[in-house]
Amino acid sequence: MTRNLGELLIAAATRRPDHIGIVDRGERFAWSALLQEASVTARALVDAGLGRGERVAIYADHGLGQIISLFGVALADGAFTIVNPLLRADQVIHQISDASTRFVIGQPALLGTVDGFLRRSQLKVMTIDAAGRIQGERTSTYGPAPTRGIPADVACLIYTSGSTGKSKGVVVPHRTLLDGARIVSGYLGIGPDDITLSLLPYNFDYGFNQLLTATHHAARLVVHRFVLPKDLLDTLAAERVTGFAAVPTLWPKLLDPRFVDPSSRPALPSLRYVTTAGGVHGQSMLRRLTEFLPGVSIYIMYGLTESFRSTYLPPSELLKRPGSIGKAVPEVEIMVVDGDGKPCPPGVAGELIHRGAFINYGYLNNEDLTRAKYIELPTGGPGCRPEIAVRSGDLVSRDEDGFLYFHGRIDQQIKSMGYRVSPGEIEEAASSFTGIAHVAAFSVPDETVGEAIILVCTTYPGAKAEADALRRHLQEHLPPYAVPRRIVFLDKLPQTVTGKVDYPLLRRQHLQPEPK
Repeated sequence: MTRNLGELLIAAATRRPDHIGIVDRGERFAWSALLQEASVTARALVDAGLGRGERVAIYADHGLGQIISLFGVALADGAFTIVNPLLRADQVIHQISDASTRFVIGQPALLGTVDGFLRRSQLKVMTIDAAGRIQGERTSTYGPAPTRGIPADVACLIYTSGSTGKSKGVVVPHRTLLDGARIVSGYLGIGPDDITLSLLPYNFDYGFNQLLTATHHAARLVVHRFVLPKDLLDTLAAERVTGFAAVPTLWPKLLDPRFVDPSSRPALPSLRYVTTAGGVHGQSMLRRLTEFLPGVSIYIMYGLTESFRSTYLPPSELLKRPGSIGKAVPEVEIMVVDGDGKPCPPGVAGELIHRGAFINYGYLNNEDLTRAKYIELPTGGPGCRPEIAVRSGDLVSRDEDGFLYFHGRIDQQIKSMGYRVSPGEIEEAASSFTGIAHVAAFSVPDETVGEAIILVCTTYPGAKAEADALRRHLQEHLPPYAVPRRIVFLDKLPQTVTGKVDYPLLRRQHLQPEPK
């Protein structure tokens, strides 16, 4: 039995030592080589005084440097937190400080952005190159450091994007990550012969899972840094990639004929599946995607940082159930409850509650938020310790067949003209209008109606969507009180560092009154 991430790497290197495990910047690394380099990192950390469970911040670019470092921390029985290179200096300092790290592993250019803080804090800093090799260390012949970690031990801290304030660290045990690799690869049908494209960052649990599923099967992971859609397609073809994960903001770029000529794009005979999560999936976009990737299975997934992965929609249901996020993944049950905690009947929206696999430990340094988010269920009955489940804060409903539909965040519900309105319903209606690529619905304070609804959109190139025509479309599909007061077209929507739409920034940008 694999007990922790370090043993996951050892198992891969033992099972397929010479199989190419990671492809990064054209370089190819076998699983045995990865284990050797991670072992050097582990030994260096132990020699420097890292204790069991102590935290290490990893500040490096997406790719091999992060991979070697995080497995090295795991082999040394430490816990890591990956700092996104896109963060500002004050955000980096907050994450390192909040996590109470004593060690920092990073690349020189990134470490230089917070050099003063690192020196003042007297942290132990280890500098690595792009391949994760610690400066001054040399590969030697000794094997991996002995690891004692069990599944219940803390593996890492995953920090939320912090778009509404300072980011919060979710404490993740090895069990969640190991179960995620096993369960997700099970329903996606991933095996040892798969080649997965690694596009999403590892500080994002959705992106991290691609690395761990590849390691779980001793398969292959191809690291990619997205710049242009054509580069992505060329990599998929050249590396014979069988599957990859993305967020919805990627798809309009891939479908944009200014970047990719559909008549001359490379054939992708190896591509078997894609997964997409982290936003609204309009039916128009999904139809275009199925036409762009014929024969490729498209999975919509939904999850929380607090409980990793909750639901998925099978490809067979993709175009049959508009707006659905599917059913619970294996070993998870999803409950839909009202404000009193009672089950909602089909068609009635309530809060999504996640129970079963993937429950993490809560928020670091935030007992109040942990108590509010992680709730107790009397599963065992009187005298038994309660089961811990997770409140999602998301409003969903269930149809007669048990499929779930996302209606937006409860704390983002809009109250306009005395009615409660779901931003998700507005976005779904707008996404069905011809030519619309991406949408975001939100509200700003208004003296007349309480909260004025604003809809921000982007269009596909060449599309001639107009605000008046879109408004008429929305009037046909929404009640009068849900039709946006303002409709704004932008070249692109602002995004957080994980690729999701940055709603707080949009709200701040549109707080001013509508021009007269």
